[in-house]
Amino acid sequence: MCTYNGGKYIQEQLDSIANQSRRPDELIICDDGSTDKTLSIVEKFSGSSLFPVKVFINRTNIGSTKNFEQAIALCNGDIISLSDQDDVWHKDKLKLIEEAFNSSMRTGAVFSNGNIVDEDLAPLGYTLWDKFSFGKRRRVEFAKGKAFQVLLKHNVVTGATMAFRSVFREKILPISPLWIHDSWIAFLISIISDIKFIDKELIDYRQHKDQQIGGIKNSIKEQIAISTSVKDYNFQIKQYEQIIEYISNNNFISGNHVVSKISDKIMHLNNRQDIYRCNGAKKIIKSIRELVCARYHRYSNGYNSFIKDIYMTNV
Repeated sequence: MCTYNGGKYIQEQLDSIANQSRRPDELIICDDGSTDKTLSIVEKFSGSSLFPVKVFINRTNIGSTKNFEQAIALCNGDIISLSDQDDVWHKDKLKLIEEAFNSSMRTGAVFSNGNIVDEDLAPLGYTLWDKFSFGKRRRVEFAKGKAFQVLLKHNVVTGATMAFRSVFREKILPISPLWIHDSWIAFLISIISDIKFIDKELIDYRQHKDQQIGGIKNSIKEQIAISTSVKDYNFQIKQYEQIIEYISNNNFISGNHVVSKISDKIMHLNNRQDIYRCNGAKKIIKSIRELVCARYHRYSNGYNSFIKDIYMTNV
């Protein structure tokens, strides 16, 4: 667990971890320089816990990604389960995760769904999988061992629901500053192992004004604004160029199949950026070419992305 000024909600999360039907073997907490009551709550909890709780305090604020990297490096168990400071775990979360790993040694990571709730834990009427478009078709792909192909479109794994085998730690650390930690971990593990999902809501994923990354569902107006924005194309290209360099330097794969797929994704992003800059017939022709070669379906949202590109205006 990584903490930073989480005193308002952390007690509920700690209690939910303590009340697991399968208790954790240890709890590693890395605090990023909290100035509220977080540390006093954590220290009191560690003194009464029935399992070891080890607390590490950063001398300077290093940010959530580097803090998770540090916490992961300090874990001693065979399975590492990530935790936010402001959620609430359902009672059988760790039990079901352990069962999922035990069912197959080929499984490198496991994640679940979660209820999205407000700051008072009242349900907002949708789940994490609703928010991140992890519908039936993509779940079928995952079940067939195609997690890499799904994640190459976009991340569907929420770190607060994820656990992974510690044997993969040397493959995922250090975490790139260009990536969010859960996206980085899930994507890299999908290259070298199976990822299994648990089709249940195993956490209450709390939404509040102070959190860094949330699960608030965008309004139609916001979805349109996002879909017609290409300001992140260059950033995404840098992300995937960096991950090619990383997996090439860390002996991830034999052969170039994965690198070829990621390179094709980069080409798709470059082409969509080019389409955005075009007008009239040239825009339509370039979009149709990208559709015919099936990159819209492999790396974006198929016809929806094609139609968006046709109607996007360079302003």
